[in-house]
Amino acid sequence: MKRMYKAMLGAAAALAAAAVLVACGGSDTPAAAAASTTITGSAVKGPVNGATVNVYRVDAGGVKGALLATTTTGTGGSYNVTLTGYTGDVLIEVTGGTYTDEATGATRPLSETLRVATTSGAGGGTITGIVTPLTTVAYSLGQVGGTGGVTLATYNAALSSIASQFNLGTTNLVTTLPSVTGTTNAYGLMLRAVSQYVANGGTLNTFLNWTSPSSFQVAFSTAYGTINGTPISFTFNANGVTITGTGAGGGGGSGTCGITARGTVQGFPIDINYCVSGLPGSCDAGNSSLTQSLSAAGSAGGAANLTYTYAPSCAAGAMNITLQ
Repeated sequence: MKRMYKAMLGAAAALAAAAVLVACGGSDTPAAAAASTTITGSAVKGPVNGATVNVYRVDAGGVKGALLATTTTGTGGSYNVTLTGYTGDVLIEVTGGTYTDEATGATRPLSETLRVATTSGAGGGTITGIVTPLTTVAYSLGQVGGTGGVTLATYNAALSSIASQFNLGTTNLVTTLPSVTGTTNAYGLMLRAVSQYVANGGTLNTFLNWTSPSSFQVAFSTAYGTINGTPISFTFNANGVTITGTGAGGGGGSGTCGITARGTVQGFPIDINYCVSGLPGSCDAGNSSLTQSLSAAGSAGGAANLTYTYAPSCAAGAMNITLQ
């Protein structure tokens, strides 16, 4: 049974970390306390117990910097860490520990590093960082120009792409806790399929690095049906999304269009390039398939404030969207 795929074209850009102002000069007023950030979350592949959680500073280019804090996950995979005097972008890495494999029931060591990136913005406070294979795949997909840097802008775009490719719609992969046992949710069902994919002979490393996703889409579809009892089809690619059932004449044509999306998504400014192929007609705002896809994607992503400009050629490094 084939699912229809829906792409979100909106992607939130990173909030820039601001300097903390303190009182100085001739005033006797005590200096204001520096803001702090508290991160709560879980490591899930099932729940990873006894894992090391390292939190790193991330610079403006998305490059991992100094270690800010370390903690350990509890028996349910949860963790809590406070970054005293720090606000802004962070990379969270989870290593070691053990989890119960959903496919085999065996207790296994976590053999690969799981990652998630997030931000507190300038104001600090409490934020959520759920760490899973899918947030790790998004980190791999979001790497900038082969430098290893992952800005929040590229990471959020990659998260939207991964959520779409795994049929999770507008699920926030960073803040939604997957449920892999008992009353499962859609996110949890995908992680169960990752376990079955590995049990069937795949490797977690292959899945996480996402270098050739098209090579394992059939194997992953099989794994999903095996462990969850419901067949499903996936179309993966390493730099975008494939949308079927676009309506209004469908996709599968030979037209290509470069699109720049500018505006705000949920209050965040964005400026992102897309390359849409498979259009049945020319590249313009009147193309019915293109307009319908953009409208649906904007509605799904809360992107009502986006404006689009069109060009007959695609910008270098644009995220690919294929209409079928």
